[in-house]
Amino acid sequence: MNFALKTLIRFMIGKEKIGGAHIPEDKVLNRTIKWSNKHERREFEKGYKAAINEGLIMRVKKRTGKGSDWHISLNPRKLKTIYEKAR
Repeated sequence: MNFALKTLIRFMIGKEKIGGAHIPEDKVLNRTIKWSNKHERREFEKGYKAAINEGLIMRVKKRTGKGSDWHISLNPRKLKTIYEKAR
């Protein structure tokens, strides 16, 4: 797991975005990879997709006042694995 993905997971743990509590995906991703170069962004995207496929991060389409956006949260059933990978 690369540094940017660990940072994302630690941020979401700190903000308690677990289960029903979610956060807009675009804001979090832009914040996480803001200062990364092209190579680091590609690695982050691969790791991020892998985390979604493993079920560590849940991705849901939510309706908001401005339309519908993707929101993400940590999977509460896989918290033990998430904490181990975030170390």
